[in-house]
Amino acid sequence: MDLAIMDDSESLFESNSGILNTSMLELNKEVSLFVEGLESMLMMKEAKNEDEAYDLYNEYAFSKGFGIRVGKGRKRQNSELYTMKRFLCSCEGVKDEKRKRTRSYARLDTRTGFTAFVQFSIGKDGVWTVVNHNMIHYHAMVPLNKRHLIRSQRKVSKEALYFMSTLKASGVKVSDTLRVLRKEVGGSPMVGFTASDAYNALSRAKANKLEGQDCHKLIKYFAQRNSGEEGFYYDFELSEEE
Repeated sequence: MDLAIMDDSESLFESNSGILNTSMLELNKEVSLFVEGLESMLMMKEAKNEDEAYDLYNEYAFSKGFGIRVGKGRKRQNSELYTMKRFLCSCEGVKDEKRKRTRSYARLDTRTGFTAFVQFSIGKDGVWTVVNHNMIHYHAMVPLNKRHLIRSQRKVSKEALYFMSTLKASGVKVSDTLRVLRKEVGGSPMVGFTASDAYNALSRAKANKLEGQDCHKLIKYFAQRNSGEEGFYYDFELSEEE
């Protein structure tokens, strides 16, 4: 097995098709060793909460060219508060074969089976502190011009969702709205999400809205029957989320 040792100034990806997956196929041919740096830039860095800790590692990961995901943690006894939490490179580990479902199509598995992570220790004061940082990757880094496609870097903001929903309700196609957004912000890398992310976000928003409307319609229907039918009774309970 050949190992190619690269620093973060070198790029191993040379593909212009798909959202990185076609490029990842090359990893089956050669394993590349990538070291983030000689010394950690994150050790002893602090965060106020889990979201801030995630963002700290995610921003760092973007500068190097890899994505991240949430790893395992350890909680205090009889408590939901963490004492330790890890965030991993998205290519870390292997998928659980027991949890795989039978699919009518094959999904590319880009995990390499090796570990690159950052580990936080959470004190009783709630401060998250980086105490361990593994900087070795056995996969290629994503080049700068494709890093906006990394999953952990993509997010449809509330403002963008509202903008797209409003224009869609006015009859404007989502594809046309995305063209406007790209032009306004200076190109696809600056939008912050892909077209598929946009369609998925709009679908979820519509489903949530319809779910709420269905509940209100049902309650209204029961109220009408209650006022017009002797002996008809109804009652309902609101969940904590409501």
